[in-house]
Amino acid sequence: MKNQTGAALIVSLVILVIMTMIGLAAMRTSSMAEKMAANTMDVEIAFQATEIALRGAEAWISGLTVEPDPNNTGSGNIWVADVMDPDDGNAESWWHERDAAWWAANAIPFPTAITFETNSGTSTITTPRYIIEYQQFVTDDLVVGTGGGPSTGRVYYRITARGTGGSNQSRVLLQSTMAKRF
Repeated sequence: MKNQTGAALIVSLVILVIMTMIGLAAMRTSSMAEKMAANTMDVEIAFQATEIALRGAEAWISGLTVEPDPNNTGSGNIWVADVMDPDDGNAESWWHERDAAWWAANAIPFPTAITFETNSGTSTITTPRYIIEYQQFVTDDLVVGTGGGPSTGRVYYRITARGTGGSNQSRVLLQSTMAKRF
């Protein structure tokens, strides 16, 4: 009989270690992909909630029959443009400088509760909110009729909406500009 040197044992242990490392790497990759998918879903929920609030504000403006007066407090649901900016000296826009508490206290909440059904039952944590700012009145280029009546034109509004997803870490801000004739 020949003496055995144990080479088969060493080779099989090396192969086992290599297979274990490959398995751990695959698990790590799978776990990372799952986290990325969950974060993407969370941002999509935030985006949808914010877009719903934006469309709700546009529908509210479309339904107006009398032009509302903008003011510095937003009490009539229309703010004077950029009056919310806490620091006029920087290039940062006001909507980036304001936190969730400010939005909760000053912005208009979307009136209907929004729930997004998913496999995990995720829904929005906070109600999406919006701010409407008066931008400017633009007169029509053509003179319509005669006389000294009021000028005709369009009032431009900027709507800024903010929403969150399944966690407050996923925040989305959307803006649109809308014109309305009164």
